[in-house]
Amino acid sequence: MTFRLQTIRAIQLWLTIVALALAPLFFGSVDPLWVVIWSLVLSIGTLCGLAVTIGALQSYVVLVFLAVCCAYALVAVIQVIPNLAGSAADPIWQRASDLLGIDLPARISARAEIPPAIIGHFLLLVTSFLTGIFVGASRRNSVLLMQVARYSILLYALYGLAALALSPNMVLWAPKLAYSGYLTATFINHNTAATFMGAGTILWLCLAYRSFESMNVSSIRLLLLMPANERLAFKLMSRSAAGLICFFAVLLTGSRGGLICTCLGLIVAIGLLVSGRIKTRIWLVFGLGSVALALLSFWLTGVGRIGSHGLFDGGRWFVYESSLKLIGERPLLGTGAGTFADVFPSLRTDKLSSWGVWDYAHSTLLEIAVEMGIPIAAAVLLAAAASIFILAKSALQPRSRDRNSLSAITGIAVLSYLHSAIDFSLQVPGYLVVFGIILGCGLARATSDRRHLSEARSRAPAPIADVPRNSAERAAL
Repeated sequence: MTFRLQTIRAIQLWLTIVALALAPLFFGSVDPLWVVIWSLVLSIGTLCGLAVTIGALQSYVVLVFLAVCCAYALVAVIQVIPNLAGSAADPIWQRASDLLGIDLPARISARAEIPPAIIGHFLLLVTSFLTGIFVGASRRNSVLLMQVARYSILLYALYGLAALALSPNMVLWAPKLAYSGYLTATFINHNTAATFMGAGTILWLCLAYRSFESMNVSSIRLLLLMPANERLAFKLMSRSAAGLICFFAVLLTGSRGGLICTCLGLIVAIGLLVSGRIKTRIWLVFGLGSVALALLSFWLTGVGRIGSHGLFDGGRWFVYESSLKLIGERPLLGTGAGTFADVFPSLRTDKLSSWGVWDYAHSTLLEIAVEMGIPIAAAVLLAAAASIFILAKSALQPRSRDRNSLSAITGIAVLSYLHSAIDFSLQVPGYLVVFGIILGCGLARATSDRRHLSEARSRAPAPIADVPRNSAERAAL
């Protein structure tokens, strides 16, 4: 029985690793076929993961996550039930009935059914997060998973650099329809590629800091005289080089949002690592952080497309303004899951260029508020904020063996959430799978009962030896 359980857990681990490493490969898995394939792979991994024993805190994280997902699914189903909402129904159904001369059943959603793409992306999010949780229940498996994440992103970055040098107008074997001359690696959109490479930057540079932290540096001249320091120095240089390769790839994507969010995520990750080692007053930490942000902003204003085009496209402000108008009209239940691309064309005016198709709001949270209503968007926002809080709080524990990976995952969460506020990287399956697995793994380690128990024991005072209280007890001894 034990051998069978170990086999099932090994299958779950390797299915998760395969999805993590290969989901970005074929154009970011935007094709429906790949969405189906990864949904099946991760669903099998999730079912196998039921054989993994998780702790009480990890179970609580899973329950909260599933509660938010169930609320989202429930609203999506309510939106497409005919003749349910009455006055809350989308007026498009009445106009269509008048034009066609037939009585069409009214729905809250602007669509008669939930789009299959939305269902597929929803399943990818649920299964990738759960498989990450199950892998993270084991520290050894989580270490292997994070190692695969680092090396796979580095390989994608190296491929992206080689492809940009040798065939800048191609994505894999297909010609680029946009972003010619910019690094996109295996993704179609350069912003998603920047977020993906930014995650690799954070993972590798946090690992490089760990090597630096482990070195016994009493003098720069004595640094390489100790054999142990020589090995650590080699690790430091190789890991720093890998991080710089990923960061160089971020720069070559030309993504303004990706660059800014990567830098902010990296500052958060390194800040968490440093804060556990250096005893400073809180005002000094905030002061140094403010200076770092000011220098970062000053530098970014002159870099690449930020210096030439500014921080935002003018069209995005119009889209955000139109989205807020839609939210004001349908604040509770929205326009329907996956309907943004259907309802937005009716709001286009001469202020927005006629070039291009706006099938995304370029803000995932804003798009959720448009399609699903403010309550669901607020629940998603609270869940995202809670995940950062849990990860950061655990990363600040000085005795935690997972401190490095938790700090890196916190930085990746900050990078991904911030970038999703101004773009749609989390709506691309190839990155959604990677982020969901890493986030689930990080939250599992942050809420590991065994880790919290060991930390509580390390903080507890040493037991006091029993002292005989009277002569009878002394005589008995």
